[in-house]
Amino acid sequence: MPDRATFKGEHWKNYVTANKEFAKCTIRALRQLPRNNTESQLIWVHDYHLMLTSNWIRKYADDEGMPCKLGFFLHIPFPPWGDIFRLFPWSHEIYHGKCEMVGFHVTDYCLNFVDCCQRKLGCRLDRKNLLVEHGDRTVRVRPLPIGIPLERFVELAEQAPRVISTNQKIILGVDRLDYIKGLVHRLLAFEKLMEKVSLLQIAVPSRTDVKEYQELKEEMDQLASRNNGWFTTPNWSPIRYIYGSLSQDE
Repeated sequence: MPDRATFKGEHWKNYVTANKEFAKCTIRALRQLPRNNTESQLIWVHDYHLMLTSNWIRKYADDEGMPCKLGFFLHIPFPPWGDIFRLFPWSHEIYHGKCEMVGFHVTDYCLNFVDCCQRKLGCRLDRKNLLVEHGDRTVRVRPLPIGIPLERFVELAEQAPRVISTNQKIILGVDRLDYIKGLVHRLLAFEKLMEKVSLLQIAVPSRTDVKEYQELKEEMDQLASRNNGWFTTPNWSPIRYIYGSLSQDE
């Protein structure tokens, strides 16, 4: 993803403003709760859109004497130090967060995060227990994988009618059409597997009014058509590409 990164001061300024607004909304919600100075409210902040929000929530809450505990969960991978954050001009503002706990999908992302904290801020670390000493607090870093209701999908698979008759193995992909999903890379890689397996790729429409996503759809359409044009036989097409949403039963 580094090839898609652009660092513009105006964009960052707008990002900071948006995070401040979310923080102010959170503080307004806290004011509506019964005041109990002996009990801290737990606030969870989610995803890369709001990576600065906890900083401002902490500041505003401290100014008004409202105790709270802050957690943050990132819904995307956290990259290694050398990939992105070493290049990011405002990384120090992200690392100076005010959370008691930070969560990621898997342990590797946690280790990437603590490594960045050490390299950028010189924080003391406990890698075994995933603890980071930052200022006057110890931040817990935790892998919190998000799963699926496995039994439900097994049941659906067992009850589903057979819709594709073939002895070949089929790879199924169901993804939101988003460049962070690596769909273009998947189709390019799949060219190397042609005539061995079939790919059934379902791309769920996403942000259809955004130019970059429109261009992504066009590129996906062209790649699927190109690969099928090269390798299709009278009885077989390597890629079945569906642009649309399907229910769980489907």
